[in-house]
Amino acid sequence: MQNSELISVIVPVYNLEGEISKCLLSLVLQKYPNFEVIIVDDGSTDNSLSVCSKLAEKDKRFLVYHTKNKGLSSARNFGISKAKGKYLAFVDGDDYIDPEFLGSLYSSILQSGSDIAISGYTEIYKNDSKTFLREPEVISGRNATIRLLTRQENMEVLTWNKLYKKTLFRGIRFPDGKNHEDNFTTFQLLIRAKKVSYVSKSIYNYVYRESSITNSEKTLERLKAKVESAKEAMKIFKKEEKDSRLYLAAKYSELLAFLQFVDFSAKGEIPKKYFKIYRKKILKNKAEYFRNPYIDFKRQNYIRLLSSTNGFLYYSFRKFI
Repeated sequence: MQNSELISVIVPVYNLEGEISKCLLSLVLQKYPNFEVIIVDDGSTDNSLSVCSKLAEKDKRFLVYHTKNKGLSSARNFGISKAKGKYLAFVDGDDYIDPEFLGSLYSSILQSGSDIAISGYTEIYKNDSKTFLREPEVISGRNATIRLLTRQENMEVLTWNKLYKKTLFRGIRFPDGKNHEDNFTTFQLLIRAKKVSYVSKSIYNYVYRESSITNSEKTLERLKAKVESAKEAMKIFKKEEKDSRLYLAAKYSELLAFLQFVDFSAKGEIPKKYFKIYRKKILKNKAEYFRNPYIDFKRQNYIRLLSSTNGFLYYSFRKFI
């Protein structure tokens, strides 16, 4: 690929001595010729740093930095500060990518004039896998942001299945100390993009790892991040006078997050107290939600069921279906 621009690939690493080699090998095998890999060892206590350093000695495109353990957001932010490329990509250290990953996304940006390219991806489980794809298309950054907020699908939310123009990150960084940091950052990048393009190929592989955190804790963590990010989006887009669709989309994303709380609580996957807490929040905003242009018939019915005495009809419906 002639006249290719430099792409900086940021790889955060924390205690991944058994996984990082596969990740880095997938970067070595990239067909795109002009890239650098910024490996940020986030205070690993195993041999991750040694594994990364040995590869960097053989391939000068790989740069290794060792920092104190501050979490994924901090590691990504450090990588951004060291990046020299016109474009940025993020690959988590326990994942791996297809040899076409950088080339396909770069070609999509070049051909469409977009600022962000989004790829399909595959989730790899212990004994199974699941692939997620979208049809190839080019849409405005504004419409991509609205799609993220109103659909809440990982294709738009995730950080690592994308290639970004680095200039989009001016003044934007991943939030330190917060889990599910993608929720707080990606919508701010999408809204800055004039165009967003989709590549209908599964070229990123996300590997699920076992965690000591219980499913209930993980679910609560994820749902709380969705609520917080919805409120952050509402705060930002409330000032947007040119297009009220952004605020309304953010408000709808709040409803979706609240409904997930009552849903998981009704099913017994999180403590029952959250049903009462978030039912109350939904009913408090009921009139505004019904006026929201993004609400569909299904969510309208959910709110109606929640309006029954103590939300009994909704609770019964979701518990058994």
